[in-house]
Amino acid sequence: MTDRSPTARLAALRASALAVYRAHDLPTKAGFYRKGPKAKRWTRLADDLDAGARWDLIRAHAPDSGWRFLERDRLGETHEAAAVREAARVLVACTRLETALEGAEGTLVALIDLALSLPAGPLKA
Repeated sequence: MTDRSPTARLAALRASALAVYRAHDLPTKAGFYRKGPKAKRWTRLADDLDAGARWDLIRAHAPDSGWRFLERDRLGETHEAAAVREAARVLVACTRLETALEGAEGTLVALIDLALSLPAGPLKA
């Protein structure tokens, strides 16, 4: 990666997390999804559904009915594969950091840049 800006690094991290989702047959298009108790795949809800309409859908099904509703970034949180759970964690973190970067100035951008420059694992002697 030649562009080392926080925005470029987050985009690269997001792309790698979405590749994991794709490899495990999870949706990669941003949006809100639902999955019925007998469904094998997640179904994307219409983009024009506002938060109130989504809550109406959620409330229409009893909590123990087996229906699940999540945003794309969180779909892998309870997956059996550790790589998918980590991909979900990365997607959620990227979204939070991108939101923080919108309109951010100076110090916050520098701190996010610094955090993204740290190694992911422990240093070796």
